[in-house]
Amino acid sequence: MKKIISFVLTAVMSAMVMAGCSGQTNTSGQSQSASSVASSVSQSETASSASQTNVQTQYPITLKDQVGNEVVIEHQPERIVSGYYISSSACLALGLKDRLVAVEEKIQQRPIYQYAAADIMDSLGNVGSAKAFDLETCLNSDPDLVILPKKAKDYAQTLAEMGIPTLVVNPENQDQLVEMITLLGQATNENEKADELIAAYEKIENKVTELTANLSDEEKPVVYMCGTDSYLSTSPKDMYQASLIRLAGGKNAGDIFEGDSRVEVSYEQLLQMNPDVMIIPTNNMANGQPDYTAAEILADSNLAEVTAVKNGAVYNMPTGYEAWDSPVPSSVLGMLWMVATLHPDLYSMDEFANDAAEFYKTFYNIEIDKTQLTGQA
Repeated sequence: MKKIISFVLTAVMSAMVMAGCSGQTNTSGQSQSASSVASSVSQSETASSASQTNVQTQYPITLKDQVGNEVVIEHQPERIVSGYYISSSACLALGLKDRLVAVEEKIQQRPIYQYAAADIMDSLGNVGSAKAFDLETCLNSDPDLVILPKKAKDYAQTLAEMGIPTLVVNPENQDQLVEMITLLGQATNENEKADELIAAYEKIENKVTELTANLSDEEKPVVYMCGTDSYLSTSPKDMYQASLIRLAGGKNAGDIFEGDSRVEVSYEQLLQMNPDVMIIPTNNMANGQPDYTAAEILADSNLAEVTAVKNGAVYNMPTGYEAWDSPVPSSVLGMLWMVATLHPDLYSMDEFANDAAEFYKTFYNIEIDKTQLTGQA
């Protein structure tokens, strides 16, 4: 086994160097560009519509992942490796906790594990990150299904060549997130739970649409989403965060920028945007705020003439659960929180806390502290 692992690691390093030279690797943690790919293709029409009909997955099944790879799964996976925090959270929501054998790094810092998977955290292998995937640990975990992000697609090819079914996922917007849930439901024979989760998304999206349907253009505030590293960076129009703002009845200040990864801005540009509201996301782990505070923004003399600063409309997204401004399964809660923040006359923060508590109880079987969600820093 050690000789095999050594050979594989050498081959992968060579493949990654070639991939890096080609310039095709996307290094943005929350980029939003991807061509629409059918989430799954099976050996029969019945199997391909499994998640829509709640029928049992019939193995063997051939699925098409989110980068177009056809993956054959011979039997129901019982040992799953997930190398991506978004797919890991999805596995927890689909009731796959006891089938996980290894996941991404730093899970001790992600609150969702402490709430939903505390009893298995010490037994899970650590396969590193998308940029530094630990192939040896993955192989030693003896998986019968591996789930990787797009940035680790070269490892997926290596694993496939070794006969290990590997799905590459790319849930970089709401539609692709639903595709991923459908794909994972089919792959693991959790079609009914996947349907339930997707139905919850649709219910929340419909609710938000109804709440904001009658807003005039003048009633939609200009919203500036700060970056996780600095408040002098923001989300351009193709980022997931921008879509949250628009769906929640706001105008994304960063829509003046093209692209799908955060852009740096100058004080002059921020003054020109003149947002009505500024939002501070959680840090990348969602266990705290970035290395700056709302108080610092409000005290920054360079921003004294910004409407949001003058009105004190600088808000922190809640910490302690997940980063709702990224496409995790609970990201629809970010949409609801945004509505409650921008339009409290249409939907209150107390209503949001109740809806969030119901979501986490239904899909993660955890009780959340509602008071943690209703306060504003």
